[in-house]
Amino acid sequence: MLLLLTIAPLRAQWDTTEVLLGRLNKHYIMPTATGMSLVAGGAVMSYVPEVNNWAVALRDEVVYQDLPKLFVDDYLQYVPAITPVVLNLCGLESRHKFSRMLLLEGCCYLLGVGWLNAGKYGFALRRPDNSTANSFPSGHTFTAFTGAEILRREYGEEYPWIAVAGYVAATLVGCMRVWHNRHWAGDVLAGAGLGILSVSLVYWVLD
Repeated sequence: MLLLLTIAPLRAQWDTTEVLLGRLNKHYIMPTATGMSLVAGGAVMSYVPEVNNWAVALRDEVVYQDLPKLFVDDYLQYVPAITPVVLNLCGLESRHKFSRMLLLEGCCYLLGVGWLNAGKYGFALRRPDNSTANSFPSGHTFTAFTGAEILRREYGEEYPWIAVAGYVAATLVGCMRVWHNRHWAGDVLAGAGLGILSVSLVYWVLD
């Protein structure tokens, strides 16, 4: 009887701990690891010659194909970031209250832009079209993936399709940056990673 009385609270405690660890992994550990991996992968692709050769070959193939330029990425990058605001105004409540969500979103972009500009002007990597020396990481991709990750956190649990749509839009932006010969593949990976990492750290501190 004493053993049973001891096991019951321990089991309940373990269940609670398991739920907390699952939430910690889902909302903080995995996104942080993903963001860091993408940034590291982008840096390797940009600065390790053996890997960079693949990015150069991809750019050469895109230029050779002479695909039509759409340039919708200049506008599509903002769609994931604007969507939570629009959904709230339309009555679909986010996980946080509207004002709190705006604060979190603003802090995510503020932190990320600092990192982004440090990378752009610190590394001074030339763009594939040779126009400027601020290619790494991709700002458009950062903007899109920051919005997509915020969208996932605010709506993903109740409306998974909204989170999927946000990430599809962000991925299209990244692909278009390479397609339009404005960024190397490594720039896009790093931009996506910075966006996810910024959101993860801000939500870790302020959520």
